[in-house]
Amino acid sequence: MATSTGYYVYGFTDCPEICKNPGPTIGEAGIVQNIPYQGVGILCSPVNGKKLQPTRKNLMAHQKVLEAWMKEYTVLPVRFGTVSQSKGTLHHGIRTTLPILRAKLRQFKGKHELNLKAFWGKEYIYNHILEKHPGIKSLREKITKIKGPQVHYRSVELGQEVERALLAYGEKEAQVIIDEISSATLMLKKSKVFGELMFLNLSVLVNDQTEHELDQIVNRVAEKRNGKVKFKYNGPSAPASFVDIHLKF
Repeated sequence: MATSTGYYVYGFTDCPEICKNPGPTIGEAGIVQNIPYQGVGILCSPVNGKKLQPTRKNLMAHQKVLEAWMKEYTVLPVRFGTVSQSKGTLHHGIRTTLPILRAKLRQFKGKHELNLKAFWGKEYIYNHILEKHPGIKSLREKITKIKGPQVHYRSVELGQEVERALLAYGEKEAQVIIDEISSATLMLKKSKVFGELMFLNLSVLVNDQTEHELDQIVNRVAEKRNGKVKFKYNGPSAPASFVDIHLKF
């Protein structure tokens, strides 16, 4: 094993004691430790100074560490790849942010993040677009009857028309879903969607009470859209979407 020369930082906790837990970690040490510093716990692992790559293994280890510690403590995550070269540098780097860290630990105590993604059912949405947009349906039928270079240009036109319809329906339906679940959330944050069929990628901040209520509402939202929309509902995780801590070492 290479000599450890620095510390990989996962985040900060309200744990007031020195703790060490074995398990999957960033680096080769196999130990995650909580280092108390003036009322804030620094969640970290020794590393050997090599540049850390955002591989699936490393990203999963980062996430698993946060999830494990948040079962007992409030956790403020920092972004992947945060490394301090020594314990002294680590203390110096957070000294100016201590008031912010203490305030954030109080603000997010007992709270965690859930993620809700929504996707159109492929068969449903494309049939719906053809039904509601006669122009798109007509263009689609024309393409089947023409030949030569016009097929390409008309196909591009068709794709653009369908994309605009998907965007319009997606934005509308996303807002309806947000309105339906917002009463059971503390904070909401929309993120970028990917692919043609995803129209909602939502991070939600909850506590134990609002999580239970949100679970019930999401079930009702999904049942009402059965056959039309598919949902992915994940969590809990540390509130990474709602905490943005910048550290300089």
